Amino acid sequence: MSNLHHGIDPVIARWESGDGSAARQPGGNRLQGIPRRWVWLAGLLTLFSVFMFVDRQVPPIIIWDESRLAVNAFEMYRTGWSLVTTYGFMPDLWNTKPPLMIWLMTLSLHVFGPSELALRLPSMIAALGTLAIVFTFVRANTKSLAAASIAVVLLGTSVGFYGEHGARTADYDAVLCFFTTAYLALLFRSLHLPRPRWPLLFACGALIAAAVLTKTVAGILPGVGAVAYAFLMNRHARIFLSYRYVLMGICALFPLALFYITRESIAPGYLDAVFYNDAIGRSSEQLDSHRNPPWFYPREVFLGGLFSLGVLALLAPLAIRASKGRARLAAIFALCCFISQFIGVSIVATRLHQYILPGLPWLAIACAIGIHAQGRKLLAGGGGKLLGRKELVIPLLLVAVAAANMVVRTGGMRYDLLLDRAYYPQAMYGDVLETLHNAGETEVLVIEPGIDLGDRPNYIPQLRYYALVWQTRGLQVDRLVTLPERLPARTVASCDPETGAKLLALGGASIGRTGCSTLSATIQ
Repeated sequence: MSNLHHGIDPVIARWESGDGSAARQPGGNRLQGIPRRWVWLAGLLTLFSVFMFVDRQVPPIIIWDESRLAVNAFEMYRTGWSLVTTYGFMPDLWNTKPPLMIWLMTLSLHVFGPSELALRLPSMIAALGTLAIVFTFVRANTKSLAAASIAVVLLGTSVGFYGEHGARTADYDAVLCFFTTAYLALLFRSLHLPRPRWPLLFACGALIAAAVLTKTVAGILPGVGAVAYAFLMNRHARIFLSYRYVLMGICALFPLALFYITRESIAPGYLDAVFYNDAIGRSSEQLDSHRNPPWFYPREVFLGGLFSLGVLALLAPLAIRASKGRARLAAIFALCCFISQFIGVSIVATRLHQYILPGLPWLAIACAIGIHAQGRKLLAGGGGKLLGRKELVIPLLLVAVAAANMVVRTGGMRYDLLLDRAYYPQAMYGDVLETLHNAGETEVLVIEPGIDLGDRPNYIPQLRYYALVWQTRGLQVDRLVTLPERLPARTVASCDPETGAKLLALGGASIGRTGCSTLSATIQ
């Protein structure tokens, strides 16, 4: 502990006394009146908008878990704003999260109309907002555009950040990550102020409230990292003995408590479902047959590609030794946040890729600070003398390996794996129903057995979402689980491979882009 605090306490003392002279640099770093850092940030956000979101065609709704939320949002879009999210226009007791994310998606549907992009827009904006927070946090604490840009690149090229359940899909986790990253960044600042101002604490409380209204317990877990940092840096008394932080915590959790009470009074039984789905059941049992081993996150983050640097990210703790001053404090804080998230999601029984997402921005920050600080030391010794070629071989080799991993592996995941997982037969009902509607059909019978989830047999939320959308446009969609012996006198369609083969044998035709068939006098 003494080694850790050596050289840090004076920095904290200067910071908390308001003397930021050691961290300031001369001005003049502007481009036609606009600070260069904002121009640089705008360029990075534009670049990653293209990388994360631009495809030749918009991918269909993903079954896990985007399609369930899509149905929740579209049904609210049809019936009006409510505290109760529904599936089949009945209270949804499987997806028991608070409705903030569904409200955002519903708002987007009202503004832009029903579409995949409208549903995904809140996640897309949140992901870009997270990149902006990471850039600003690193730039503020290192005074380096290079370090801030490295952090954005490391995070933006991580498939755990932009992939399924992240920036590219209408799911909770990208929005959750935005709120948690934002409130942790503000807590880092407030923990170094003897008496943080009320606007700062109010902003922290509001962001914590938004995080828990997005995904309940998952919104609180990242805050453990800030508490761990406060203990490590001997600032814990400010959290537990200051009435300011107590009031902040009460204000942060009050909206969730009010929602729970009101929601239960509207439709009793909700709290029992929440207690099982979001707390006891998820922490003690492997829900929905998610049987991932205890080493799941070490394998997936450092070897499986969830984080762009892969196994090299294990060197992130070297940032503490390589950096100085506020940059070193930021590196310690970032590692506390990542490690706390990593341990927290590892000890629960249900382990899924997206649970680690709120920790990835902080892993990227720690790695970026370490890379930048170590790079400066390598390129110039204490006397300013450049290192020789032999001394640069290993560092340059590590840089080459990291770059190759990010370009080849990350690019392959983005433009191969994710798209292959999106375009499978049952995901193509939107394409099929659009084709039938454009051909003048007014009703269609869909044969789709769906997925057997035990207590939820014949589950196919993608079909339900697209059926709801096209019914509002004049195409009546009915469904049977199996093909009847006697076909009705109307168009029959299926994206189930076995059923589709039967329709083709009866004289039907292929329809859509992937694996769907129809039996119709209109579509040939």
